[in-house]
Amino acid sequence: MPSYLLLIFNLILLAVSWVMLIYAYPRLPSFIPLWLNFSGSPFLYSKSLLIFLYPLGETIFNLLFIKLARLRIRWPQPKKAVKGLPATSASSRSRLRQEFTLLALIFFNLIFIHVERSLILVAHQVEKGVNSFYFLMLFLILIMLIPYYRIRELMEKKQSQSRPRVSPKNQKGKKLKKKNQENS
Repeated sequence: MPSYLLLIFNLILLAVSWVMLIYAYPRLPSFIPLWLNFSGSPFLYSKSLLIFLYPLGETIFNLLFIKLARLRIRWPQPKKAVKGLPATSASSRSRLRQEFTLLALIFFNLIFIHVERSLILVAHQVEKGVNSFYFLMLFLILIMLIPYYRIRELMEKKQSQSRPRVSPKNQKGKKLKKKNQENS
């Protein structure tokens, strides 16, 4: 999947988080939970703008995650492809890491949204707390992505090692030899 689509999905999820809380805030009761523990007992506080710390924290998390990933991954800049040369293994591994980072960020955004949704529903006394099964499944899928992308990275590395690498200088040299042989 192209990484720009994953980035768009992340931005959509971030926008959903903000819109959901902006829409729900005026409708919240006078006492709202700002935190839920896993036993289901909320910590109620009087209604305040502190509830917006969740989408704000999510936004900061997204920015830091992408910034740190860029430093580690060195996201590739679009380059003109040289005809006849295979893509380097370093750029394909970088692309895989970029894809993994953005996909992992989608799951983190879903976790943030789930916590916010749970807080809103607990405030309205519709739910008792976080849906532990959903929360656990998001984390398990996130953890399962790690070996999946490691295996893909190893496969890319093996494929790039099995492909013959022809440098532009060698191609020119072979063409000149061939041309000289034809002329002789």
